[in-house]
Amino acid sequence: MSLPPLVSVIVPTYNYGHFIGQTLKSLQAQTYPHWECVVVDDGSTDDTAEVVAAHAASDPRIKYLRQQNQFQAAARNLGLRHSAGQYVQFLDADDKIEPRKLERQVAYLEEHPEVDIIYGGVRYFTETGIDESLHSVDEDNQPWMRKLSGQGRELVSTLVRRNLMVINAPLVRRRVINAVEPFAESLPPVEDWDYWVRCAIKGMRFQYENLEGTLALVRAHPVSSSRNRVRAYKSVLRMRKSLSRLITDEEALDLNSEQMATAEGYLGVEEVFAGSLLRGMWRFLRAAALERKRRWRLKWLFCAAAAPFVPKHRMRALVAASLTGALTRRGRS
Repeated sequence: MSLPPLVSVIVPTYNYGHFIGQTLKSLQAQTYPHWECVVVDDGSTDDTAEVVAAHAASDPRIKYLRQQNQFQAAARNLGLRHSAGQYVQFLDADDKIEPRKLERQVAYLEEHPEVDIIYGGVRYFTETGIDESLHSVDEDNQPWMRKLSGQGRELVSTLVRRNLMVINAPLVRRRVINAVEPFAESLPPVEDWDYWVRCAIKGMRFQYENLEGTLALVRAHPVSSSRNRVRAYKSVLRMRKSLSRLITDEEALDLNSEQMATAEGYLGVEEVFAGSLLRGMWRFLRAAALERKRRWRLKWLFCAAAAPFVPKHRMRALVAASLTGALTRRGRS
């Protein structure tokens, strides 16, 4: 009688000793016992090693690796190289998964060999509200993940427009890992989004299934600073430039170009808010140069002209007032 398939759970961590115990407990609570956990410590300076060692001492399925600080993508790639499972579950060191996730998603993939990646829903919780079950971190608390199944053009275009899921939502076949290039280590914090787009470009089949007990549970952290958002938008632009060399579908390529212009504009907003007026104005002009639609081009040019005269704390409101309607239409197109 053959053994059940092994699931490799990859947990990158950096100074999350105060969270990773909860993460490992959620893994040990899985109804599917055939897993290995590869914890990759990305150069932590807190008690992460001790916390993981305490769990590993009583559970040999947990392995610990350490590297110099290189961020999450490099940690995930190292974990993948030291894993052996037929299926792969990504799990950040401050997050959790519901108890039946591995059991039910493994069973689905075993029954549907044509599916490469299965994913379910997400709920968010805060540090003070561990039992919360929020659909999103936005004030309206509305679900944001699309329930999309399939492969090919529609999937590629959807992922080019925006990310499809959180990192711990999917369960991935090893053949996907073998076929797709590793996580891009130059794209934090959007390396997971980039990875899913490249999976779709490779023709991988995604499947959404709302199976009971399979939710991804994500810890909601305080809103990031403007400087962090500057770094994030710069990574989005690098991602889009890279994708422009990989995408072959003309419709998806045009959409990627449109979104690149929008990202340049929003990077301009964040540069101005962070106190870099000239860089912000240059980004607005870049957005206008990249933009193909006249209405949008004029809006970004107006932002560039107005930026020196508008207090930086009002810049976001100015941009929102002039662009919200158009952005809503573009996002839904």
